[in-house]
Amino acid sequence: MIRRAFFAGVISSVSFASTGCLSRFPSSSTEEDDEEDDDEDDDEDENENEDEDEFNPGVEQITGVGEGSGISFEVEPEWDYEYLKESDSVRIEYDAGDSSTMAFDTFGTLRAADHSSDRLQRILEDNSLTGTGINAGWGQVELTEIDMSTGEAESLQEAVTRDAPMAPKVYHSYHYDRDGSLISEPTVPFQDIVESVPRLIEISIRFPEKKYTAVLPVVCSKEWEQNE
Repeated sequence: MIRRAFFAGVISSVSFASTGCLSRFPSSSTEEDDEEDDDEDDDEDENENEDEDEFNPGVEQITGVGEGSGISFEVEPEWDYEYLKESDSVRIEYDAGDSSTMAFDTFGTLRAADHSSDRLQRILEDNSLTGTGINAGWGQVELTEIDMSTGEAESLQEAVTRDAPMAPKVYHSYHYDRDGSLISEPTVPFQDIVESVPRLIEISIRFPEKKYTAVLPVVCSKEWEQNE
């Protein structure tokens, strides 16, 4: 049930936001206007001071990929769905009673990312790289978000094959309370994780209708979070 809920969240997670700019043009002013402008300047100064005091734990946030050799494997699908042959798509019924439809290849990528995260967790366990602050999962990752040199980025772009911007991930997280005090930190160095997990995972899923294959980057994310 947890996987069904997460899967439904991924499908509906993309949103867009827009911002606008307000321009001020010169005009005649009164003493009251001048007082309002002074108040606005004071508010801006206070906001700047608040920004200067913003908490920064000094933890470098990194989004990279593994440095280990790539791996490949095949699995049987573990998801209930209805295949719609006429549109080459799938319909999924969720426990809450709602449903969604998506292209078969998109569905294949999402399932590939999920299965790959399971394999990634096993790799972490086999290399004794589990513990506080270390978690394997999967989610939306654009290749442009990954920190790499130009040549490495081009090489990764050529190697990756997927029909949705999804990837397995290892999270290396520091946790702070509202006052900025450290609650917990990862039990192993970030670089140890990067060196131990593969750069790419090739996974083939043997669906009854046809086999789907994806090549996904293994993303390593060093980050921090603070309680609100």
